[in-house]
Amino acid sequence: MVGSRGARVLGVSHALSGAALGLAVAGFGSWLVEVPATAGSVLTFSAVCAGAALLPDLDHPSSTVTRRFSWASMVASRVVRPLSALLYRATRASRDTGRGTHRGLTHTALCAVLIGVLVNLASARWGTPVLVGTLFVCLALAIKGLDALVPGPPSLVIAAGLTYAVEVWVPGGTAGTAGWLGAAVTLGMLVHAVGDAVTESGAPLLWPLTIRRRRWYPVGTPRPLRFRAGGRVETMLVAPALTVGVLVLVVLVVPGVLPLVLRIGAHVGQLLPH
Repeated sequence: MVGSRGARVLGVSHALSGAALGLAVAGFGSWLVEVPATAGSVLTFSAVCAGAALLPDLDHPSSTVTRRFSWASMVASRVVRPLSALLYRATRASRDTGRGTHRGLTHTALCAVLIGVLVNLASARWGTPVLVGTLFVCLALAIKGLDALVPGPPSLVIAAGLTYAVEVWVPGGTAGTAGWLGAAVTLGMLVHAVGDAVTESGAPLLWPLTIRRRRWYPVGTPRPLRFRAGGRVETMLVAPALTVGVLVLVVLVVPGVLPLVLRIGAHVGQLLPH
């Protein structure tokens, strides 16, 4: 998510799509494998997935993720960009063009999987500090990504408060995600790349596979089906639909939310004149 208005709107879509995917996987996935999920684990997984959906743009010097954590994220970006460019030059095929800096390594499925595995291993080994830290970073990114939709106080302050709330007050906290929270990071990064693929550009999701003599082939939908970032399709259809989807999924899959909504609805119904 970079400086233009269109990029800001796309950042909203990235965060919302990550949240929706995280809620669906954590909520419905627990039903499929018949392992009860806690509210804390579902919310942690979906929040991390939402924030991770902005991570691939660490390869852009002006993106939200690069500017979010001051010198730390700036240093990370200055490592990622030349690394991506170096790998691009080392592996490019005959028809590859460009420099491999933006929409390069961090927009590949292989990179998303590797980072997810590292988070899984770290969370299984060190537990709570890794879980809470990952949740905080991803919440800060997700909230900042939604600034164009819901502007408000500094996202780092909100993220710290929400992280504390999930860990201390929400049943289950972050503990239930140890050893598999990296899957949320992987899914978030993948949903970002897929989001880029349906806009006017594309994403080298399948690197290092060679497609049409290109290893960094920009995977995308057919051109007639692509839309412009920040255009009417996104602002009037995609972003609103994702917002509604996230709200519906919260009610359906987060344990305890549906009974609460039904109780509130019944109480409101009693207050209304008959």
